[in-house]
Amino acid sequence: MIQHKGQLNEKENALTGLEIVILLVVAVIVIGYIGYLEISHGKTLPVGAQKQNMITNTVVATSNLITDPGGILGYPAVDGTINGVPVHFKTQNPAMLGAYVLTIQPFMMTTGYIDMGHASVLWVSGTDQEKLSLVQTPILICPNWTITNKGNFIPNKGADQDLFLEDTEQFTILVCPAGHAAPYQQFTLTIAPENGQILPLTRNVPFIITPYAIMG
Repeated sequence: MIQHKGQLNEKENALTGLEIVILLVVAVIVIGYIGYLEISHGKTLPVGAQKQNMITNTVVATSNLITDPGGILGYPAVDGTINGVPVHFKTQNPAMLGAYVLTIQPFMMTTGYIDMGHASVLWVSGTDQEKLSLVQTPILICPNWTITNKGNFIPNKGADQDLFLEDTEQFTILVCPAGHAAPYQQFTLTIAPENGQILPLTRNVPFIITPYAIMG
């Protein structure tokens, strides 16, 4: 049987189109498989695509949520008693804030617990970054943080004496970084439990430094 030249060209074109479809399908399968390997082996974005700072490099958030129902109180960087705890600053400056008090609790009564015994508090202001550790001593020597009170937002119900923040419990913490904050200066305190989602709190210092400043 003799085939004309035009018929041969049509078959060649059809075959070429089929090959293109096959190649596209194979490409999709390969890309999907590579993506699966990336996720299953815990690979992340390239370093250049991530924020290069202390918080993103040291904190892994999971499922337990925390919140601060009462806001932050700021205190001048002057040695004295704050929230019932004697505080000793690395350097003193009555014209700048140096310590902060806030209350934290689980968000919407999570069923698990948040291990505050292994939590860190991160202080960031401008280029100044600090990672503060929990201490349980009679005197708070800066830079560190401590728990000053354990309570419960349900009336007549107390809190355990352990360091696990559970259900309706509330912990009041006192944070004292090495750095101080001047009027109008912005800073971020981040509560970073090992087994709970981080709680970043950004505030601006009031224009006048008073014995204590309510920063919401």
